[in-house]
Amino acid sequence: MSSLDLDLVPALARAVEEDALVVHYQPEVDLASGAVVGMEALLRWQHPKRGLLWPVDFLAIADRAGLLPTLGWEVLRRGAKELASWRSLPPIEDTPRQLWVNVSASQLLQADFVDRIAALITEHELAPNTLGLEVTEETLATGSKHAPQLLRELREVGVALAIDDFGSWYSALGTLGELPIDAVKLDQPFVRGVGSDLENDSIVSSVIALAHAHGVRVVAEGVESWSEGARLCELGCDRALGYLFSGPQIAEHARLMMAHGAGWSAPRQRKPADDQQPARLPLEG
Repeated sequence: MSSLDLDLVPALARAVEEDALVVHYQPEVDLASGAVVGMEALLRWQHPKRGLLWPVDFLAIADRAGLLPTLGWEVLRRGAKELASWRSLPPIEDTPRQLWVNVSASQLLQADFVDRIAALITEHELAPNTLGLEVTEETLATGSKHAPQLLRELREVGVALAIDDFGSWYSALGTLGELPIDAVKLDQPFVRGVGSDLENDSIVSSVIALAHAHGVRVVAEGVESWSEGARLCELGCDRALGYLFSGPQIAEHARLMMAHGAGWSAPRQRKPADDQQPARLPLEG
């Protein structure tokens, strides 16, 4: 580690104790209806000198210092409390709102992980499948042989499950039917080429068809333009996140978006004059 990295390690540990970590929430939008059906929890660090830091600025340092599980539990603790507050929001027909939280391999493989998740669900009286955990495809491919069993145990306690960065590792394509998952999240490079690369469209279409054949929902990450959103909708993609809809928001704004905002106008409506103009939700600047 550099001297700057070494300085950040104790500061990061103190940040957990001093409540200097914050969680922002990015909307997940149903592509067919435009409804905001959930959020992804994203960690930020309010550093006293360097301002608001994004994960790219400190997660690698946290990993090397063995702090990833601690940070992961902080996000889960705050996220579960926030998720419980959503019960007061107007309901979406037949669709429970979900909060998705990324889980690192080191956290997933902790001996008491399932028990602690179950305790969080009980403490906050969370409805089944409203708390969702995302595990990367690489974690499943290279992690413990016990990972599939852990996923099954998590499903049993009422957790929704997704494979993150799907398509980046290719290993899970043939095992979708064997894993107890609810969704796959398309890796961003596939989203970037959609609508402009026929070979890429063919790959995305095949992944969507395979997932749907196993009853698994497909979520596209990093959607930035109307044409990307429209093409993904045409290909049968179920949901999406990205700056086309909204960037990460503080908790209060996220709640208002779910209560009052539609994520976008589906492609059956007239295409915007400027293809790159984001279909911003209320409160977006």
